[in-house]
Amino acid sequence: MLTSIKMSFGKGTMTYPEGAREAFLESGGLTFKDGSSISAGDIWEYMTIEAPRKFPFAYSNNANSLSRPSTYLEFLWGIKYRYLLLSFQDRIGEAKKRGYPVAFVQGGQTLEPYYATNSIPLRPYFISLWSQNQRLGESERERAISGMKTLEEGRREVSIEACHQVASHAAIKNGATPVDLIAPYLCLRCSDMPYLVETHRGTDRNTPTMLVDFPVNHQLDNEWAVSYMARNLRRLVQKIVELGGKQITDDDLRTQIRLQNKARRIARDLVHMWWNADSIPSYSCEIRNAITLANDFCGDPVAGIQVLEEAYREVKERVDRGIKGIEMADKPVRIFLCGSCVTPSTHHIDRVGGTVIGWDDWWNRLLIDVQEDGEDPYVNLAKAILSFPYELPTHQRALWTAEQARLSRSHGLVFAFNWGCNNQSAVARAVCDVVKQELGIPTMSLEMGELGRAEQLEQSNNRIESFIEMIA
Repeated sequence: MLTSIKMSFGKGTMTYPEGAREAFLESGGLTFKDGSSISAGDIWEYMTIEAPRKFPFAYSNNANSLSRPSTYLEFLWGIKYRYLLLSFQDRIGEAKKRGYPVAFVQGGQTLEPYYATNSIPLRPYFISLWSQNQRLGESERERAISGMKTLEEGRREVSIEACHQVASHAAIKNGATPVDLIAPYLCLRCSDMPYLVETHRGTDRNTPTMLVDFPVNHQLDNEWAVSYMARNLRRLVQKIVELGGKQITDDDLRTQIRLQNKARRIARDLVHMWWNADSIPSYSCEIRNAITLANDFCGDPVAGIQVLEEAYREVKERVDRGIKGIEMADKPVRIFLCGSCVTPSTHHIDRVGGTVIGWDDWWNRLLIDVQEDGEDPYVNLAKAILSFPYELPTHQRALWTAEQARLSRSHGLVFAFNWGCNNQSAVARAVCDVVKQELGIPTMSLEMGELGRAEQLEQSNNRIESFIEMIA
């Protein structure tokens, strides 16, 4: 087991300590969906030599940097997770050369139909990551400036009132991220999504678009909603097949469903173990990374599940031994975080005596497994998608949120939303009020303007810090 080893510090930067090298090499490499592999030695060389040169922002010691590594290395799996993030654009480029189509999707989508057809689904964050990582050598300040330029480009092209996801659409329009299909779900968590998709029609790039219709508020109560959603999923798969040329069978989709269910189960077990531990075993970013990896796989479900399995083993050993994260408070204020596309600095929250114990958006998609048997996998998938708690009517969603805050033993709840997000800003106060009524814990709604930025703004830090101080 790896004990806490302090990162190596240089002038404004951090790198992985040589003292962790031997243990990391013994942990083994990764195998990818296409059958290729990379050794632990090559990952270590990439993460200690090549990546710091290409992506200095990811090794910044700036306390406000949203990509800042943790001061102490407490899990080896975290190196592999960051490797998947930093090597992302290179792996996507190679996949496109092999004919894998890339699809732009939305936050709430489950990804089985895409991976089953050998396409690579990218949520807005990964579109931005793909675009930004092509600009090598940027510091976090330079990255912030570049990212805001892309955001402003999108606002000029579409509307200043649009959600910050407009930056991802701008990156597609200007060719920085040459996706093959724009195919988000309609009405899912974002009122601007259909409008943003429609802006691509008739552009010079003429990227194919498709909207998967999501029957809001008429979900499992009606049989037609399930069959309607299943038909939409079949349309989606057929569209991807037309682009990529890989015909798939129902069994191919079932295989991907099993993989995604496996990831969900690993992540659920890891998170529940983290929640129930006597001491918080490590930094907030570690539990966040496990949840996000189980949702996205960083573009490769096979490698993603390997990293998740390592994460579970390392967390379990640490929890079984009662080891506390070295910089975590003895009794941290446990914060449950709500809202889409939010980017509060977990480093800052940890530093001021808190810990982020849960995220409603990413977490809700891991709670419902898709039925693996049955005659029609599209119907099974539709039933699961229509059951996501995050997409329920506001009061039902709030009651589910309160239950998750209770199970995670949260001391307070923060509902954060980005400026321009018409959907989440409309429900934030209502969810906070229901949670406060149900549990009696303090709640706070917080508007932010940091989606796409590389640094946390001081205003947001101060608001969250004051909230933690009040609870403590």
